[in-house]
Amino acid sequence: MQPSNATIYEYFSRFAAERPDDVFIFDGCAGYTVRQAFWATANLAAQFGRAGVTEGSPVAVVAARTVNTVLCFFALQFVCAECVMYDPRECPQNCKFLLKDGVLYNEGRGTAPDMSPRLSEFSPSLDSSKPTIVIFTSGSTGQPKEVKLSQYNFINNSLDTAYIGGYAPDDINIDIVPIHHVFGLALIFTAVVTRHAIYVPESPSAEDIIGGIIKYGVTRLNGVPSLYLAMADHPRAAEVKSLRCGLIGGAPCSREQFVKIESRLWLTLIPVYGMSECIGISCGSFKDALENRCGCVGKKYFMNEIFIADDGEVLVKSPAMAAGAVCSDGWLYTGDLGYFDGEGYLHIDGRKKDIIIRNGNNLSAMAIEQKLLRLPQIKDVCVVGVGDEREGEVPAAAVVLSEGQAFDNDALGKILIKIEVPKHIRIVPEIPLTSTGKPDKQAVCALF
Repeated sequence: MQPSNATIYEYFSRFAAERPDDVFIFDGCAGYTVRQAFWATANLAAQFGRAGVTEGSPVAVVAARTVNTVLCFFALQFVCAECVMYDPRECPQNCKFLLKDGVLYNEGRGTAPDMSPRLSEFSPSLDSSKPTIVIFTSGSTGQPKEVKLSQYNFINNSLDTAYIGGYAPDDINIDIVPIHHVFGLALIFTAVVTRHAIYVPESPSAEDIIGGIIKYGVTRLNGVPSLYLAMADHPRAAEVKSLRCGLIGGAPCSREQFVKIESRLWLTLIPVYGMSECIGISCGSFKDALENRCGCVGKKYFMNEIFIADDGEVLVKSPAMAAGAVCSDGWLYTGDLGYFDGEGYLHIDGRKKDIIIRNGNNLSAMAIEQKLLRLPQIKDVCVVGVGDEREGEVPAAAVVLSEGQAFDNDALGKILIKIEVPKHIRIVPEIPLTSTGKPDKQAVCALF
């Protein structure tokens, strides 16, 4: 497979021409067919152009999870503006153009654009290689960094996923992952490229997600383990019958958790591995056996190259890779440690910065977490390294107990070797998370 140079405008226009009356995006109140969504997006692009937004114009996008935000985002992509994606809880400052709550602000003066689905004349950009999306890394282990991505990056990641993600023409993907994050943006790009519908729930709470899945027959989702586990524990989980596949990534998930999610939600989980700097690095297949899905992050995407350095770091070359993140030798150094097994499946052992050096011994925080999650008394856990006068650095664990369970310190010695046993343990009601649902290791470190 060769990378595609087509733009999202071209993919969207073909989708509208071939399946105009299929539903494309909807929430609990209203929706758009594919043709209506394409026309509304073209109409918005024309209006943005008249407001002075042109190719390369930076536009701060307060990325609320709404139908209007998705269509406005695509309209900005049609004209090749640079969308700087912000968490809805943030307030961007000193921006000439700001898109917030469906209103475009030009130097502070706001205009609510016409969202009606009518095709308007404008000149779409046909260059997919220019950076048009600016996102910020999650900041779970350090300060967030700016990453610039292009339509080329997202579209080719979608094409690589299309053949192994189990997509179907009648799929409805629920938009849960924040769209200021790479995982959420990948969802909306993939909906256009692989041609399926998007449902936008009222909120990302387990209650609204489960209710929406049941009501609208949602067939797939993208999410982090904590989200899936909250859904699996929901009282209405047994009513979910329509789900087929779910992409899962962003944090470790034990085999026991994996099996629990699949059995309670009746879906096939597909592990994915990527990052802000490279949207997709590896992915499982919906055809893989359970044992080849729950213990790894799948095989490399077809268009990718992956190399494991001498120190175990995962290096990648990919059409989904941000150009500015590449080193002089052409590789992206992920900072993750991993290995390939005999069947070509990639396993991630943790991040280089998450290695805990205790008395000269290198310990993986992720490996300790995965072992602790085997204990039935532990529902969730996050392990970090903290300084120690005698041992240099030691593991510390924030632990969420399973309902009705007490902590059994003696059980640790049955699953951990002596130097892996956390020196500090804090029982917490929940693990602190970033806005993208990943464990916030900086916040966990602050507990000790």
